[in-house]
Amino acid sequence: MSPDALSVSLRALSFVVLLQASGVATFVALHRPYLSGSGTAIRRFGLMSALIAMPVLVAQYLLEAARMADDIRGIFDPSLQRLAWATALAGTLEWRIAGVVLVACALAGVTATRAVLGLIGSAVIAVSFALMGHTSVSAWRPVLAPLLIIHVYVAAFWFGALPALYLVTRREAPDRAGRVIAAFSRYAIRLVPVLAIAGLVMSVILIRRAAVFTEPYGWLLSAKVIGFVALLVLASQNRSRLGPAVAAGKPTGFRRALTAEYVLIAAVLAATACMTTFFSPNE
Repeated sequence: MSPDALSVSLRALSFVVLLQASGVATFVALHRPYLSGSGTAIRRFGLMSALIAMPVLVAQYLLEAARMADDIRGIFDPSLQRLAWATALAGTLEWRIAGVVLVACALAGVTATRAVLGLIGSAVIAVSFALMGHTSVSAWRPVLAPLLIIHVYVAAFWFGALPALYLVTRREAPDRAGRVIAAFSRYAIRLVPVLAIAGLVMSVILIRRAAVFTEPYGWLLSAKVIGFVALLVLASQNRSRLGPAVAAGKPTGFRRALTAEYVLIAAVLAATACMTTFFSPNE
């Protein structure tokens, strides 16, 4: 596998495990009193995601030297490693590792203090995404950075909640599971529009020519939009029909919808990894 292909694969995986761990920590912090039967399994899943994220992040950034050399052996070139670590990569890695460590510590226990720690770690992870990439070099960075942080935080909230809700339907009584789903829906109905608005405003600012939609960046962005619309359709079904059915002891449709949402968001994250690795909206 070429360094570029390996790098984008690791970046996609890092997005998945980072946002998963962050979202689980947020879910636990918001719903902790209602997770008597599923809390341990949810925290264990989030902690596993955080622990996987650490070596994946380190490997991803070590691989930047190989990309510079266009050869996997570049990993072992000290001069290229020094060059790579003199960029924004080092700061981004430090923030992400710090955020993951905070999330891991939060998910290792059940106290209110740990819950707050998880929210802080999730925020640190979201901030790390604004430290490099297209938004960090734009003249509009004072506007784009907060929008990106909000966009990432809400995306993590949504993504991490999916496996958590799945475990809730497996380990909680139907009436309690129904209450957790209803509580999550109340948050989601307010936050998901924020996700869409932040993404739209960033796209309007970053994309300055219509021709970009005839190029790979535009194709991937269009695929992300289609995926988001499909997610909204599934989320609407969950809120109006499938979620309430869980309280009636019929969780199968809800679980299938959660699985579909998870796959769609993972695909969107993979598309984002390709966009941020290989393409620019203004090239």
